[in-house]
Amino acid sequence: MSTEKIIKNQTKDLLKGNWSNVIAAILAVIAVILSINMILSAFLYYVKAINPETGTIVETKQWITLTASVLASAAIIFVSPLINGLLKMFCNISLFGKAEIYDLFYFFRGASRYFKTVFVNFVLYYLFSIISSFFNVYGFVSLLTDSDLSTGFRFDAETFVLLGAYIMSVVINALVYMLFVHYPLIAYSYDDRLKASKYMFGFIGFSFKYFAKTLKLAVSFLGWLVLSGVFVVPAFYAVPYIAESGAVSAKWLFMLEKNRGVL
Repeated sequence: MSTEKIIKNQTKDLLKGNWSNVIAAILAVIAVILSINMILSAFLYYVKAINPETGTIVETKQWITLTASVLASAAIIFVSPLINGLLKMFCNISLFGKAEIYDLFYFFRGASRYFKTVFVNFVLYYLFSIISSFFNVYGFVSLLTDSDLSTGFRFDAETFVLLGAYIMSVVINALVYMLFVHYPLIAYSYDDRLKASKYMFGFIGFSFKYFAKTLKLAVSFLGWLVLSGVFVVPAFYAVPYIAESGAVSAKWLFMLEKNRGVL
C-alpha cells in the first residue's frame, strides 16, 4: 500500500465524528472573507468608483479604489488568525482525533499570540505574493497580447494561449504555496511557541526536502479538485479530506525530523 493511500485511510478514520465541526468552521471562514469583499464592492459602487455598466474602475477615482482595497486587505490580514484556527482544528484531529468549533478562535486568545499570528501571516502572504508575481505567466501573456479572459471565452488561438497561461499560473502558485507557505502554517498550528522567524523562514529547507512527497500527495487529489471546481458540492467533502490529509502527512514528516528541531 502506498504512503498516500495510508495517509488517506488514516484521514477518513480521523474525520469520523468531526465532519460537522470542520464544515461549519470552513463555512464561517469563507463567510467572513466574502463579507469583507462584499463590503468593499458595495463601497466602491456607492462612491461610483466602479462603472456599473462595464464593471471597470473609473479612472478619476483610482486612488479611492486603491485606498479601499488596501484597507480591505488589512482587514483580511487582521481576521486571518481564523485560518490558522481552522488549520489548528485539523491538526488537533490528527493528534487527538477530535476538534471543537471553538478551536477556530484559538489564535485570538491573548494579545501576544494574536499579533504574532497576524505578523507571521502577513510575512508569509507577502512572501508568497512576491515570489509568485515573478512567475505570473498569465499576467505576462495578458500584457503582451493586451487581452485577458474577462471578456469571455472565444474559440481562437489568443484565448487558448491565455487559458494555457492562466492554468500555468495556477499550477505555479500551488507549487510556490507548497514550498514557502504550506509547512510553516501547519507547523505553527501544531505548535506556536517557536520564534516567529522560524515559521517565516525556517521551514524552507524542510519544504524543499519533502517537496516530492508533498506534490505526490497533492496530485493524488487531482480528481477531487476537478470535481469540486466543476460541481462545487463535492468540495464539502474534498476540502476537509485534503486539509486533514495535509495535516496528517505533516505530522509524520515532522516526527521524522524531530531530532533536527523542526518542532
